[in-house]
Amino acid sequence: MKVWIDRNKCESNLAACESCFGDLVVSGVPNRACIMNYEDDGSETMTVFMHSENHDETLVIPPEMREEVAYNGWTEYVHFLPEFRKNEGTERLKRAGILRDA
Repeated sequence: MKVWIDRNKCESNLAACESCFGDLVVSGVPNRACIMNYEDDGSETMTVFMHSENHDETLVIPPEMREEVAYNGWTEYVHFLPEFRKNEGTERLKRAGILRDA
């Protein structure tokens, strides 16, 4: 299975993202809002193409590693340190109606 994820499409913090990703890896059900596309290529190996912030990563997860990757979370296997909280700045406050343009 191949899965294309754009973490920038989701407002969840990193802890929620890790949990959601773990569910995906264990279940193989691509029903998350961040999933842009998926392809059942008949392989038992899951290949995840992830875009987060300004980074692109590819995770290749063989079937015997799925539970371990789900437990550890995707952040253990990428080459950048993702933000814990997303959109915490002024743009989020504007969208929530708390802060208005001057």
